[in-house]
Amino acid sequence: MDQLAMRIVEYIAWRTGCIHPFRASRLLILASWRASEKGLSTPSFRVEGFEAGFYIDGFKEALENSGCFKVNEEKHCMEYTCNPPRLSQGLREIVDEVLEEYGGLSDIELNRRVVRDPRYKELLARGGFH
Repeated sequence: MDQLAMRIVEYIAWRTGCIHPFRASRLLILASWRASEKGLSTPSFRVEGFEAGFYIDGFKEALENSGCFKVNEEKHCMEYTCNPPRLSQGLREIVDEVLEEYGGLSDIELNRRVVRDPRYKELLARGGFH
């Protein structure tokens, strides 16, 4: 994962207070697609998966090594503990839109939004965002 991808994930975690990596990865994909649609810079990260699901290569390790995430055992999520991450205004607006639109979905519904999107097969074929 590049630095931009990490900052987007940090922003998602900062905004939500506590998030599971599964949800954060789905929101990262949705935000990346929306940024691409609007002609903004997109993060770079590798995606591997199949028809019903995926994982982002190195995602868990990036969170563990960032120094800004603390596991909340009680809530089964990760809390962002550093200063608010810096994103351009355009990317902040996109992530805020994605959180507003998809943040209330269940894990299953959120995953379906990604894997049923017509861009998903292309994403897998390319191996992610590059």
